[in-house]
Amino acid sequence: MMNRYSLTPIEYERIIHFSAQISYPVDNIRCHIQHKLEEYFGFNQTIFWYSDHHGNLSDPINYGLCDRALTDYLTEYRPYDLLYPTKNVELFREKKAIRLADLSLTDQYDNSPFFQSFWKEYGYHDEMVVTLVHQGEFVGAIGMAQKEEQNKFTTNDRNTLHLLSDVIASVLLHQLKGKNECSLLTEREQEVVELVKRGWTNQVIADKLHISVNTVKKHLQNIYDKYSVKNRTQLVQKL
Repeated sequence: MMNRYSLTPIEYERIIHFSAQISYPVDNIRCHIQHKLEEYFGFNQTIFWYSDHHGNLSDPINYGLCDRALTDYLTEYRPYDLLYPTKNVELFREKKAIRLADLSLTDQYDNSPFFQSFWKEYGYHDEMVVTLVHQGEFVGAIGMAQKEEQNKFTTNDRNTLHLLSDVIASVLLHQLKGKNECSLLTEREQEVVELVKRGWTNQVIADKLHISVNTVKKHLQNIYDKYSVKNRTQLVQKL
């Protein structure tokens, strides 16, 4: 394995320690993994997504990037992102971690709206995406960005994340399964409830979670049904 991935014993040790750190139960496993990716490997600007089996991403959690950048990406620039998993489904199933440099499309990227408008405005100059695959099916993805003052992603970064992909996917599925077995609410519904308890409006909740107001309303109706209540006041009182 060492010869194949060209990682040092210290780098393998770091991978082992990271894997141990993310394996125990926490309230928000995705945020926890993002924090540990920064602590152990220095990846300090990440977006953690859920994925359907076709590579379509949803429910992003932003770590280290400004919220405005994520909003702009979701509303306008996502179709231009060459590392969006659905653009290279089979490649991502096989490689799992891919840098821009691995696509050899520098000219195409430099001339795209994604680079000319989005990247230049926010000061990014490199990107890498790690897909989380379990039994051949996508379950999530982690997008990573580097600012202009940072070095670009290296081959070692890619190889490290290729090895971590299966570990992260397994931990994510295991902890979500455990939560769903012990909790009445899904992870997203729990997030909505926490914001409802703070007195936030549907619009503010939608902006915070980067989802539509209609989606917030659907989550709330599901939550009301599960708790047999009719409105926010009754829900908060019951909780």
